[in-house]
Amino acid sequence: MRRNRISLLAQLSVGPLVVAAALVPSQPAAAITDGQRDTVHTNVGVVRFTTEAGRFRCSGTLISPTVVLTAGHCTGDNGETPATNVYVSFNTDLPLDPLAPGITPAERAARAANYITGTAHPDPGWTGKLSVAKQHDQGVVVLDAPAASKWPGITAAPLLPVGTLDANQGALKKATFVLVGYGVDIGRKKAQIVVTERRFTTSYLMNVQKEVVVFQINDRDSKAAGGSCFGDSGGPAFLGQYVVGDASYVNSLSCNATGGYQRVDTAYSRAFLERFI
Repeated sequence: MRRNRISLLAQLSVGPLVVAAALVPSQPAAAITDGQRDTVHTNVGVVRFTTEAGRFRCSGTLISPTVVLTAGHCTGDNGETPATNVYVSFNTDLPLDPLAPGITPAERAARAANYITGTAHPDPGWTGKLSVAKQHDQGVVVLDAPAASKWPGITAAPLLPVGTLDANQGALKKATFVLVGYGVDIGRKKAQIVVTERRFTTSYLMNVQKEVVVFQINDRDSKAAGGSCFGDSGGPAFLGQYVVGDASYVNSLSCNATGGYQRVDTAYSRAFLERFI
């Protein structure tokens, strides 16, 4: 069975809520292919949110005590229409949706105890349409309480210094990047099967563009353990301890080509993020 995650707003009735889904070509992002259970990257969480299209989930990374980085399409339909009903959890195992229909008040409270609520802020330049040259597919969730108030010991991940990818492309093509997130498996006849845990895999750099860093996502590549596919957009790519970007799009429905992550080491991205951190 091949591991796939979903990322932009395609309504997939899986488990406790609808999962956000990816685009092709240039479809919102990616899931972990051929990954494994992740108990290391505890600052990567699941983001549950609502837009006019329905209930969805993505992944995100804690980048300050109260700020979570995720994809623009996980924080709003566009830069002027933020998502609502935003809940974030850093549990390794996927918690159930606290706003699922038909549950009792007691069950709702029990589920909500696994989350901290927050406010979504999409990048003002996010238009709701992916344009690799200038897409601004980033956003943040500002939590209503520090993440450590519920997950003691959790620490924020540092952002890659500005300009790192532009200055070091040659050397970085030999580096191993780690991709993290929550997603779905694709079973027989493309059935979507909820993966109930955070997972990670490794991947290699393909190229660096103005706003996007592109990774190889073929899980059959001998140089890496896998890559990204449909599911949990907004999840991070790490270089060592540093966040390189958030999962934005994939270029293949079969997840055997490339996947793009919105860079955080550009002056534009950092100017947006520093408004919150």
